[in-house]
Amino acid sequence: MAARRTAGATALDVYRDRLRETPTCPECGYTDDGGDWRTAYRERRLVYRHSCPRCAAVDTRVLRFDGAR
Repeated sequence: MAARRTAGATALDVYRDRLRETPTCPECGYTDDGGDWRTAYRERRLVYRHSCPRCAAVDTRVLRFDGAR
């Protein structure tokens, strides 16, 4: 599904909205309606974490700003 941009939204806002569209746990398959991602900025990286309320598995996504992959 393509992300829709709203007026005034940054690329990071659009990415976070995309994360909210698919809050399904990769471990147990539970869909967390209304689940949210915690965001932290560390060492030129944005780290997004979501904890599953059913099995406590942590899904992590990292955006790097240093050009490395």
